[in-house]
Amino acid sequence: MKNNYTLLYLEDDDLIRENFSLILKMFFKTVLSTDSGNEALKIYEENSIDVAILDVNVHGLDGISVASKLREHKSDEELIILMISAYSDREKLLRAINLQLFSYLTKPVKSKEFLDTLKSIIETLDQRSLTLLAGEYKWNTSTNTLLHEEHELQLTKNERMAVTVLIENQNSYMSACDIQEKIFKEKALEQNSCNNIVQLLSRLKKKIDSLHLSSEYFIENCYGIGYRITTK
Repeated sequence: MKNNYTLLYLEDDDLIRENFSLILKMFFKTVLSTDSGNEALKIYEENSIDVAILDVNVHGLDGISVASKLREHKSDEELIILMISAYSDREKLLRAINLQLFSYLTKPVKSKEFLDTLKSIIETLDQRSLTLLAGEYKWNTSTNTLLHEEHELQLTKNERMAVTVLIENQNSYMSACDIQEKIFKEKALEQNSCNNIVQLLSRLKKKIDSLHLSSEYFIENCYGIGYRITTK
């Protein structure tokens, strides 16, 4: 399943950086790599970063200093940071004791250990991305997919967009025309001219009902008010 996560990778050995970047691109949609700590901070400021993999011992601003500056951003307390160090750098990691590292790996990094760590990172991110819905359904906000007991349910593009809109506005009711405007970026000329959205959500309910996965539906339809996602 393709994810939408973005990873920042700091490593000043060109060959290692190129080889590891190939592996990282198998796990993450976007991999932004650099050999400079200052450049890493610039990349972070210009992008929405989910994971940072930082080598401890790089020229200039080292990996631990970069991690410390990243942790200064209070809004990014959940940023996953993985540190990579040479065995001789282990004492330097004492500086990182309060940086809430996800883990650290020692060079030379073993391939199985690296792959297992990446899988664990993805699992952690996926858990954070899940919105628990009524009827034991889950919505993955990273992949915009609907799950039931870990199985993905196939939705059309417009069905997926409609659920995404409702998830993003889950604390309020939305009329069919509100949803239409969010999906198609156009206002309805008349309030009752959004029957396409009504039919879309009706077909979605029939599809879910036909699967007999749960007697409880996750979209509430309040007559005269609108639609709302129901969460657990």
